[in-house]
Amino acid sequence: MTYVFAQLRSFAHKHDTLPAFHAAYLVLAFLAAAMFNLGVFGLLILMHMTLDYVKYREVHKLGLKETWLGMVHESLMDVALFSVGLVFSVYFHHSVGVANISGLLRAELTIVRMLGTLIPKFVMLESFLKIVAHLHHYMEHLHPGLRSEWSRTDRYMMLTIAVCFILLFSAGEIMNVDGAVIRMIVLWELVPWNI
Repeated sequence: MTYVFAQLRSFAHKHDTLPAFHAAYLVLAFLAAAMFNLGVFGLLILMHMTLDYVKYREVHKLGLKETWLGMVHESLMDVALFSVGLVFSVYFHHSVGVANISGLLRAELTIVRMLGTLIPKFVMLESFLKIVAHLHHYMEHLHPGLRSEWSRTDRYMMLTIAVCFILLFSAGEIMNVDGAVIRMIVLWELVPWNI
């Protein structure tokens, strides 16, 4: 039994240097991103924001304004990716505007939808897993942009979120589809247990 524990301990110390571990990690993260819908990743974002609240408010004893700014800074990329994934889910859904096109074009749109949702989900999951893997380090350090002006990247992410919300709210008019269909797609994507 001690041999097994020694092997597990040795693996725990050397796993970062093993290419096979990194390959398996990426494959499993990719499969998880493909398997779960955006609702699961919305829960991950909420968990991340809750962790940020504890980090800034409880650990670093910052005021509510700085805590809120820290939470926004930390999760801005995830919210932008989530918004992009939701737009791709709505605009390339099989029940919206693609019923009259040929099978080949429909297959290409399915691939575009898959990439448009899978890539943001993979990046969000990768980010969350890095936080969990290095939780102690994450909790100790403040976001570098917390006490400075919004960076250009932050502004682009805010613009991306705004454009995505405009596209989502006007999806019915843009694609000439009933708003109930759009709401059904969004609700299906946001309910975590719809796999």
